[in-house]
Parts: sequence; structure tokens; C-alpha cells
Amino acid sequence: MDMYVIHPMHNLKFLETILIRPNVHLAMLACGIFILISGATLKLNERNESVLSFYKRRLTKILIPFYFAYIIYFIIKAITFKNIHLFGGIEKWRFIYTIFGIDEYLNAAGIKTFTLGIGEWFLGCIILCYLVYPLLSYLDKKYKIVTFIVFTIYDILINVYYSRFNFAMPQHFNFLCQVYNFYLGIAIIDERVFSKLKKCQFFGILLVLFIYFCPFNINIPDNIKITLCAVSLVTVFCNYESLLDKNNFMIGLIKKFNTISLEFFLVHHFVIYEIDYLLNYRRVGGVEFLVILFTELAIIILISTWISKLNKSCNQLMNKSHN
Repeated sequence: MDMYVIHPMHNLKFLETILIRPNVHLAMLACGIFILISGATLKLNERNESVLSFYKRRLTKILIPFYFAYIIYFIIKAITFKNIHLFGGIEKWRFIYTIFGIDEYLNAAGIKTFTLGIGEWFLGCIILCYLVYPLLSYLDKKYKIVTFIVFTIYDILINVYYSRFNFAMPQHFNFLCQVYNFYLGIAIIDERVFSKLKKCQFFGILLVLFIYFCPFNINIPDNIKITLCAVSLVTVFCNYESLLDKNNFMIGLIKKFNTISLEFFLVHHFVIYEIDYLLNYRRVGGVEFLVILFTELAIIILISTWISKLNKSCNQLMNKSHN
């Protein structure tokens, strides 16, 4: 995947040797880590609540910011193209995919939707993971070893024989493949399991270094290599997370970013795409590229903060109406 070909305003080919290796794409590894951490975080913060209450809490937290981002980008595109009719030939009932936040995920599978690209495939994939969380959590509690064995065999088979299923969706997009990373987050955050993983972290680091620096392609599905790296890296980072406690600046920065992290994820691509379009995708030099980059970053943070405040106001109104 040549990242610098999509919008070649500036030659970023020098990054290819760092980000895209024969055995691992760091962007895809980051997605795998995020999904794994999502499963672990849900498990750590698990409440004694009904399944419906869990769905309502999680989906509301994700979908309301998504709706605000969608409306804002629709208005921006309507102004840019001077036309509110941005979609053509799509049945109106398909807007239900947008309501559930899976429009771009299904679009990646070749299904026509009213997507604006917000959240990309990742948003729909993580929503599907949330839907199966109660079941995965229950199985992990009651049948931990059996669930791990069965799920691991499933993951190997789905990745090895993926091409035989004729999925239109790329392998690393597919919920059926990514759900194993989500499940592993649930499974390994258990204190007994995590303590055993910490004892093997040295070998995990060696494995990650080998996969990253290996000059030839190892004939194993990419998703499996990503999962091995994700588990290893999460184990190491969690083990040394306490070192951050000594750095008040970093702790403050992380906490501040966490308040807009979802919104940042939702809006960052449409800001980049819109500015690239307004600049007519013209070639830029190094200094101009950096100016554009920091301008985009400032706009992304501004819109993310705005959506975050809108989301808080919306939640307050809903809480008042329930009371």
C-alpha cells in the first residue's frame, strides 16, 4: 500500500521504509493495538448492568459524536460543491446504515451507503465488536481455556483461508478477523494471564523486532503477525506504564487528549481531505507541507473540541429528560 500515492501533494516516500515493512504495516498494527486495548478497557471498566444498558451506554457515547461530525462535514461538502444533493441513485432506506455508524464499513464491503467516510471502516468494526462484547466476556469468565483454544483455531482458519470466502472487504478491515484482537484484550487483561505474559515480555520484544526488521516476507497471514506484535507491545507498555506517573506534563497531555480522542479520530480525515481539495492537490515543498500539516492539526483540534462540547451538552439534556 503506497500511502504517498493517494494525495501526492508532497513526496512522503521516505516514510515508506519506516511504516511499511515486508511483514508489518505500522498503521495496521496501530489499528490492531487499538482494538485489543478497546476489549481490555471494556473488561477493566465492566459494570454490573444489563446487556441493553451496556449497549445504550457504549453506542450513545460513540454515535452522538459521529452524528455531529457527519452533519458538520455534510454542511462543509454542501458549501464546497454548492449543492446539497451529494448522493445519487441510493435508496433512502440505506441511511439506516449511517444511523448505526456502519456506513463506511459496509461501503468497504461494496455495499452502497450514504457514507461521507467518517470513522472509515474502523468505526463500524469497533461497533460490531461492542455488540459481541457481552458474549465474549461471559465466555471468557466461564470457559476461559476452551474459549481461547476455539477462538484461536477460528482466527487461524479465517486468516489462512480468507481468500476462499470471496469477501470484497480487505482482510484487515473485516470484523470477522479483527474480533480476535478484541477478544484477546478481554482475555489477557485478567491479572493471572497478564502476570504470565509479563514473564515472557523479553521474548515478545524479540519477536516484534524480528517481525519488523526481517528483510523477507514470512509466509504467515499479516493479521496473525499483527496480533502477535500487538499482544507483545501492549504487554510491554502496560508493564512500564507506571513510568509515566513521574512525568506530569505527559500525564496532563494524555488526559487532555483523551477528552477529544474519539472526536479527533472522527474528523481528522475529512479535514485533511477538504484542505487537500481546496488546495487542488498541488505539489508543495517541505516548509509549505509543514505549515499545512500544523494548520490541519489546529483545525482538527478545534472541531474535535467543539463536537466534544456539543456531545456533553447533548448528554446533559438527555440525563435531565430521564430525571
